[in-house]
Amino acid sequence: MLESVWRGEALTTRVGPAVVQGGYTVVRLDISADSGERFSLGSSMFGAGVDNNTMAAVRMILLRDKVAFLDVQSYVDGIARAVDAGSSLELFAVFGGLPKGTESVDVFLPNVGVALGVPVVDAASAGFDVDAALADAEIDESIESVPLELNSLVVVADGSSDTEKDDASTTVNVSGDVLLATDSADLSSEADGVLSTVVQQLELYPSGGTLGIVGHTDDVNTDEHNQGLSERRAKAVSDRLGELTDLSGWETTVSGKGESEPRVANDSDENRQLNRRVEILLTPTDPSEAAAGTAGGGTSSSSGEMPDATGPVGRGPEGVDIDIDGVPARISLDSVTRTGKFLVGAVKIEAEQDVKVPTSFLRLPVDLRLTHMWTTFSTTGFTLLSGNQRYLVCDVQFKDGEYLQMVSLGRVPPLTAGNASSFPAVWPDTGGESVVLDLIGGRDAYSEMLTVRLTDIPVIDG
Repeated sequence: MLESVWRGEALTTRVGPAVVQGGYTVVRLDISADSGERFSLGSSMFGAGVDNNTMAAVRMILLRDKVAFLDVQSYVDGIARAVDAGSSLELFAVFGGLPKGTESVDVFLPNVGVALGVPVVDAASAGFDVDAALADAEIDESIESVPLELNSLVVVADGSSDTEKDDASTTVNVSGDVLLATDSADLSSEADGVLSTVVQQLELYPSGGTLGIVGHTDDVNTDEHNQGLSERRAKAVSDRLGELTDLSGWETTVSGKGESEPRVANDSDENRQLNRRVEILLTPTDPSEAAAGTAGGGTSSSSGEMPDATGPVGRGPEGVDIDIDGVPARISLDSVTRTGKFLVGAVKIEAEQDVKVPTSFLRLPVDLRLTHMWTTFSTTGFTLLSGNQRYLVCDVQFKDGEYLQMVSLGRVPPLTAGNASSFPAVWPDTGGESVVLDLIGGRDAYSEMLTVRLTDIPVIDG
C-alpha cells in the first residue's frame, strides 16, 4: 500500500497481487482518494511523456535478479475516468511472463513509489478475474515483453570516468581530455588518479580474465589521423596500467577505433568531448570474486573526496528549503531501502503555494544525461554520492540500444499547497549505512535545474 499525491489529490494505491497466465503477468492496482470525494487521475499519471492513457512508465522489477519488465499495453481503458466518492479505481498492469517459481515481484509506479514484495499467486487466489483483465488489455506486440537488465552508470564526480557493470563484465570509459594531452598519446599529470578507478576494478578479481583497451576519438581531423591516434592512446593506457597493477592474470588486447564508434553524435563540442575516450572492458574469469555491493556498478569503497556542495545542504529526513519560481518549498528523502544490489526510495517535494514546476527542474545536466541519451524531460537529477563517485538512477536498455531510465518520466506535474508529491527512483547500492542525495543543478535551454544536497539518509534493509 503506497500513499501519494497527484495533482492535489491524496491517494492510496494498493498494489497486487500478481498472477502469471497465458504468458503474461497481471498486476492489480486499486487506487482510492483519501478525501473520499469524486476524483480522476487524468491521462498521464503512469504514462511516459506523450504516452497518455497508458502505463508506459510502470515497471515490474525483480531487484534480486537485476531485471525489469515493461507494461505491454498500448492503451489502458478507464485510466482517466472519474471515480465516485467512496469508490476506487481498479486498473491492471500487464507485463511479460515471469520465471517459474517466482514468489514475489516489485512494482515501480511513477509519481507514487515502489511497492516491494508484491506476492505472486495463482488465478484462483487472485481476488479478481484474470481472464477478463487479459481480455480487456490492448496488448502491443511491438513492446518488448522479455526481462530487461537493470543497469546504471557510476561517474567520478569530476567527469574523468564512468563505470557500468553487469553480471559478466565491467566497462570503464575514461575521458581522453583528462587522461591525455590534446591530440596526443602523452599521459597527463592526472592520468594515475583517473586510472585508479580501473585499478580498483581490476583488483576485485584476483583470478584475472580478459581485458580489452580501446581508444576512441571525435571526428575532427582525418580518418587516418584519428585511427592512429586512438591506437597510440590505447597503447599508452595499457602500458601505464601494467605499471600501476599486476596484469599477469589478464589476457590483454589493445586496439583503436578512431572516430568509427562514437558514443554520441559528433554534433556539438560537448558530444565530441564524450567521444574522446579510452574504453576499458574487463571480463573476469570469476565474476563472483567482486566484493559484495559492487554489482550495481560502483567499487567496493569510494576513493577521493566528495565534491563541495554548490546549493543548500541539510539532512534528508528533515528536508531542505528550496525555491520553485519564487514559491517556498521543501525537498526531503526520509530513507532508502536496500533490496538485492539496489536502493529504492521516493523523494518528496512540498510547496507552500500552488506552483508549476519548471520543465527541467529535476533533470540531470546534459553532459551526464547524454551518456545514455536519456529522455529529455524526467526526474533524472536524483544522484547519490559516495566519496567522489556519483551513482546515477538505474535504467534499462532495449534491443535497439536505447535506454529508458527508472524515474518519473514526462514533465513534473504542478505542486499543490501543503501536499507532498512523490518522485520514486531506483539506484545501484552504494554499500553504506546512509546515503547522500545530490542534485547537481545548472541551467539549460529550458529552465534552471535544482541544486540541493540531502545528507544522512538512512539505508533500511528490505
